[in-house]
Parts: sequence; C-alpha cells; structure tokens
Amino acid sequence: MKRLIYTLSALLMLAAIGCQKGPYPYITKTQAKQIDSLVHPGITGAAFIYKSNIYYVADFTKPVVQVTTDGSAARFVKISHDHSKFAYLDFSNDIVIIDNKGTVITTLTQYTSVRAFDWSADDKTLYILNNSTMAYYGPAMRLPAFAYPGIVAGTSTDILSAAVSIKGDFVYVVHSFDFNNGDTYELVLVPASTGTAVAYSNPDMYSYEMNYVGFAGTSQDLVVGYTDPNGNSDALVTTELFSNMNNYPDASYPVTNSASPVYNSTFNYLVATYVDPNNNNAIEPAAIYLGTPPVFVDANTPHTIVLNKYSIGSGILYSDWK
Repeated sequence: MKRLIYTLSALLMLAAIGCQKGPYPYITKTQAKQIDSLVHPGITGAAFIYKSNIYYVADFTKPVVQVTTDGSAARFVKISHDHSKFAYLDFSNDIVIIDNKGTVITTLTQYTSVRAFDWSADDKTLYILNNSTMAYYGPAMRLPAFAYPGIVAGTSTDILSAAVSIKGDFVYVVHSFDFNNGDTYELVLVPASTGTAVAYSNPDMYSYEMNYVGFAGTSQDLVVGYTDPNGNSDALVTTELFSNMNNYPDASYPVTNSASPVYNSTFNYLVATYVDPNNNNAIEPAAIYLGTPPVFVDANTPHTIVLNKYSIGSGILYSDWK
C-alpha cells in the first residue's frame, strides 16, 4: 500500500512539473511579470510624426497620445529629456517648439538651413546645426570647434549631421570632396573626457552616403545612418550601431525609410521603422528588439513592439526616443 502511495505521489509531482510553463515555473504569473519588468524595463518616452502631427509614446505597450492637431509637422521631431517639450521642423523649414499639450512656445525663423537639432542634457538649450555652423536657442554649449582628422587641408568640407550625448560627447558627419578622391564621408567622435577627435569611416559602405548621427537619450550609444545617393536624402537604408562612444560599431542594421533611429545597447532596442509583411510592407513605428526572440510570449520578456495603427505606407518615419 505504501509503495502504491509513493508511486502515485511521484506521478502527481511529475505531472505538476510537466504542467509548468514560462521561464519562472515555480512562481505566479504576477510575480513573473514583476521580475521581468525589472529585468526588461518598458520602452518609454518616444515621439514620432504621423500625418503631419506629433505623437507621444509614453510606453510602447500603452495608448499613444496625439500632441498636435494643426498638421504643421513636416520633418524631424526631438523630445526633451523630461518629455515636457517637443521641437520639429514645419513646412517652412522653421523649428517649432511646443509643450506637451501642443501649445506653441516659439517658432525659430532665424535658422535658414537646419540640418540637425536636439536638446541639451538639462533641456535648457536646443542646439542646432545650421548649415555647417552650431547655433543655440538657450544658453550656449561649450562644444569644440569642428575638426577634420584625415581630411586633406584645402579640401571642400560640409557638416551633414551632429549630435551631443548626455555626457557632452560631440559627434558629427563630415562630407568632403576633392578631385583626387571624389566624395568621402566620415564620422568624427570627440569624447568629452579627452577632447581628442577620432575619425571613423567604413569602406564597405562605399555605395551609400553617411548622412545621419544620433545619440540615445539616456546613454552614450549612437546610430550612424546611410542613405542611397539615388533616393530621398532623409530616408536611411542601413545603420551602424555604436555602444558607449566606441570608435567602432557593434553591428550594422538595415532600416527602411527611417530618418532618425535611436539605439540603446542596455535595453538592446532600436526605435525605428518596421516593414509590416501583413500590411503590404507598410512602414510602421516600432521598438525593435535586437536580441533573440523570446520563447515564452506570456511573460513580460523583451520583444519587438509595432505601432501598426500608425502605418505611414511608403513614407518616411521621423521619430525620437528619450
């Protein structure tokens, strides 16, 4: 009789173990989600332009908030680090700054050739690459002068994009031309800790044009973007991902019609475009998980999140993430 009881007990234990699912088999689903939410924080604080209006993504798993309704947003959007302000280019190529209710704070008409802009770490200054000159709306930032390591003196140069990290690191994309070498592109990295300019270029990208650089809002990770010389100047076709201001990328990642992707190596996410195979390959805003897709989809594990309600068809996605 005892042997029968022991046998039945063993079978019941095996059955119970076999019925457990998910990565944490011996705790409740609520407890598992609490653990996962600490290990995999939500992708929060993003913004994008959809149908010429600004939208705020407090959390990619929650409803999106429409910030503007006047249809004035044309290109690029930058959200402040505290998520209280947005800056974007209107259809006159003027920078418009609004609060998080959509109220216009100011319109900057004095900058006539804006190529890049973003918020300083304290959100007090909007730094602006106007043509090939840095300008500031707010207190001036102490950035080093542009340097051109590896470029022959007298060569024609042009700054195409520039960005500043939360630590004060300065990076920018230089286009140069001379009759011997033709058009060349390089990324210049100036760490705040040393002030020494280092140049990076990738010969394998010779068929593309380096055209964009942007930092993560909360780290020293950055994205370098390349365009097709025969396509739209804002539409990136591939990127290189750098972590922690390294001089060489961790990886490359193809994108489609994403103008301003943002990479965070700690979360291992890229906020950019997603080409939806279930929606005629439409372009959609997404938080793209760069790691191995999760096996257990019931837990709050990292995975790609697509905002397919905001499909932009074949257009260009202008977005930001802080």
